[in-house]
Amino acid sequence: MNVFGIDFGTTNSAAVALIGNLPVKIGYGDRPFPSIVAINRITGRVVARGFEAWQQRESLRETCEVITSPKSYLGSGHVWKIGGHDWFPVDIAAEVFRGLVEKIEPVAGKIGEATVSIPVGFAPAKRRELRQAAMKAGIKITSFVSEPTAALLKNHDKVKMWTKIAILDWGGGTLDISVVELMGEKVRELSAVGIPLGGDNLDTKIAEWAHNKHLRTVKANVPFHELDMRSRDRLLAKAEDAKRQLGNSEAADILLPSYGGIGNLRVKLTLGTMQSLLSTEIETVLDGLKQAVNSDARISFDELGCVLMVGGSSKLAGLYDRIVDLVSCEVIPPSPEADWEVAQGAAMLERVHGAYVNNDNIGIELCDGSYLPIITDGSGVEHVSNSLNFGIVEDTQSACFNFYKAPGSDPHSLSGSSRRRVGTLIVPTNGFVNEAIKLEYTIDPDLFLKISAKSDHKGLSATRSWEYDKLLFTYDLPLGGHL
Repeated sequence: MNVFGIDFGTTNSAAVALIGNLPVKIGYGDRPFPSIVAINRITGRVVARGFEAWQQRESLRETCEVITSPKSYLGSGHVWKIGGHDWFPVDIAAEVFRGLVEKIEPVAGKIGEATVSIPVGFAPAKRRELRQAAMKAGIKITSFVSEPTAALLKNHDKVKMWTKIAILDWGGGTLDISVVELMGEKVRELSAVGIPLGGDNLDTKIAEWAHNKHLRTVKANVPFHELDMRSRDRLLAKAEDAKRQLGNSEAADILLPSYGGIGNLRVKLTLGTMQSLLSTEIETVLDGLKQAVNSDARISFDELGCVLMVGGSSKLAGLYDRIVDLVSCEVIPPSPEADWEVAQGAAMLERVHGAYVNNDNIGIELCDGSYLPIITDGSGVEHVSNSLNFGIVEDTQSACFNFYKAPGSDPHSLSGSSRRRVGTLIVPTNGFVNEAIKLEYTIDPDLFLKISAKSDHKGLSATRSWEYDKLLFTYDLPLGGHL
């Protein structure tokens, strides 16, 4: 039976089918599926998706609304009014999924289910809308997996000799860095850092630099943001091409005839200029790595076995050398398959169906300062609801639950100073001594801790809820599971 993994990306989306033991990339040759949709402004009909929409987007803008990076709009409530209809981010994302289905099924057969990778810290509303979008395209998301952990599963054979590993996954929209611990067939997340910085940001900075350099040549004064959309798109595409070329050469020409009504653009971008131009972004990557390893995982670079680089933007010229200078461990550079590794790791997890195990301690600090755990390190994730009953100890109109994250395997032994508050839930009460408050909690299929509470002296409208979306997990792969 074929299984599927999908990396639904901001700029590009990749799908991998495992046919037997053979991974099959679903895309356009060595390119993944561009996350772009063109919709006719008058009829509201979807004219093109993916590579066709990307390739023709300049001419399509004359008659169509061309929407790029729908992932970035998920959970925002944004609305496009096209062809007399309201289009929401979930609708646009569903069209990207439909485009993937059209590419997958002739090659690998019907796709009914898939494991889908998500960035670190992907917000609750975004996860829910991503699940809805997949379902609208006929795909049931069986599980989410963080993009760095999916990349680790794909590269397990390269890193299995080390215990502690940092995965730096830099894609088109986000930079995700995780530190994990390998213990046999357990993959334990120690930290996860998500930064909204991707290849799109780099392309925009290069394009603006080229535009400004051109303005000085032709003595014009048209700001980049005031250019027509078609001219900006053309220059952004050329900027991306130049960035890729500088991975293998010392200079790249950015050429555009009839550019924005201000002449023919011709600019030379050297490797040195690009590295200087993007120095702030490179420092952001290094700072994110320091945070994930030193601050959040609480280990030194000396304890780290390797840094694994994946994702298209991790190929940025000069980044590998800067990371080598920073750390004191092995650094595995991005492979030519970097754009597909996350999707393949997701497909592997879909095949082995490993169990999620909590790698966090989340609990409530009681009025006497003691700690009551509700989620404990090492417990299984069952997606079932549990409940606790509380009473109030004073005449008050509200009960306050403070939720804390406690490090270590035995949170009871830790002092209050070692715990970190992660949220608060305030529940209306009537102030009766015999008033009971029922608190219910579960980890839902989207991997959020969901907590709700209500006084038994209040109606349903007095129910209050809180969600925590930063849980860490261990992926407990079944014995004999093939990675």
